[in-house]
Amino acid sequence: MRSSRCFRLVLGVLLVAAAPPLSSQNVNPMHPQEIDVQKHPSPEDVRARAASLQLQKDAKELAGLCASVSDDMGLVKQGLLSKDALEKLKRMEKLSKRVREELTQTSTAP
Repeated sequence: MRSSRCFRLVLGVLLVAAAPPLSSQNVNPMHPQEIDVQKHPSPEDVRARAASLQLQKDAKELAGLCASVSDDMGLVKQGLLSKDALEKLKRMEKLSKRVREELTQTSTAP
């Protein structure tokens, strides 16, 4: 009985010693700088994401303005001019210029 306990104890110690390290122990002694518990986005990534969101917002607003100006042009054919039609056209110019510049920058970026 005693030899059976001793055998189990030795077997248990060998199994624990031979077990691979836990995967949750993020240990890399050769390259500790490569271990990132939580990756933080770089400032460039944050700016790129914000620019992309702004670009989508601008494109959506531009599409809405195009639709509303199209309706205003129908009124112009009847001899009526909406008082905010010119403001809408100016806003369309600004948005289209911003969207065009942003797309040009992203397409020429390395």
